[in-house]
Formats: sequence, C-alpha cells, structure tokens
Amino acid sequence: MGALTSGLVLGALSGVLSIVPSYIRLPLGGLALIVILVAELIGRPLKLPQNGRAVPQSIIPEARMQGALQFGFEMGTGVRTFMPTGLPHALVVAVLMVGGIVPGLLAGLGFGLGRSWMTLSRSYSGSPSTWDEQLLTHLRRVGQITAVSFTVLAAVLFRYLG
Repeated sequence: MGALTSGLVLGALSGVLSIVPSYIRLPLGGLALIVILVAELIGRPLKLPQNGRAVPQSIIPEARMQGALQFGFEMGTGVRTFMPTGLPHALVVAVLMVGGIVPGLLAGLGFGLGRSWMTLSRSYSGSPSTWDEQLLTHLRRVGQITAVSFTVLAAVLFRYLG
C-alpha cells in the first residue's frame, strides 16, 4: 500500500512537472539518469537523498508474510529508506521525465513488488544470515546487473511510449 501511495505522489508530481517544456525536462532528466546509471555500472553508487534508517531485520523472520508487508510499507512510505543503490532515484527521474499518474502508479507498484520479493526470498532462503552474506559479497555485481536491466527496460519503454 505504501508503494502505491508513493506512486500516486510521484505521478502527481510528474504531472506538475509536465508544465516544464520537454526540451528542458528530457535533457536534464537524461543527464541525471546517465550519471546514476554510470555510477552503478562502475560499482560506485552515488550517495543520494534517503532517510537512511534500515528496517530492522527482526521483523522479517518473525512472521514471513507480515514481515515482508511491513517492510514494503515502511520502504514505500519513506518511513525507512536505506538504499545501497541509486536505482530507485533513477526510476523517479524516469517517471518525472515521462509524466503522468499511470507511470507513477506502475513505478510504485513495481518498486513495492521488487522490495517485497527481496524480503520474501530472504525469509524463505533457509538461512537468512547466509542470504545476507551472499548479498553483501555480490552487492556490486547485483547493482551492475540491475542497472543494465533498468537501462534496457527504460529504453524499451521509452521506445514504446515515445
């Protein structure tokens, strides 16, 4: 629910920003996307605005489904937004470039589902501490793969929508 609320706010904000002419909005947004994505690809994510408080790991294993939902709610509403990557910011920039409530809602839904999937996969992994160790070991590679995937998906969507 928090992710959809964030998506509505993002969609409304992108609607407001749509009054900025596209010849200004698109190059500035494109430059921001390039900077964020290049930083991810070289394995040096930017330190971007965030609340910086992680959701306590204790809520996840206590009640597998309830913990994942609480995690998603707190992340989506911004109560806790510790993010080791700048890709959520790239998503915000992309939605602001495109504009509209529907892209905002879809972005919020996608972000919420992605974060919930991550939390559920950790809960059901059999060993959350091993899962955490593996993530930390491969965090740079995960960021790079995700950045490439984001870039390909964004290119396809911009081609399709544009």
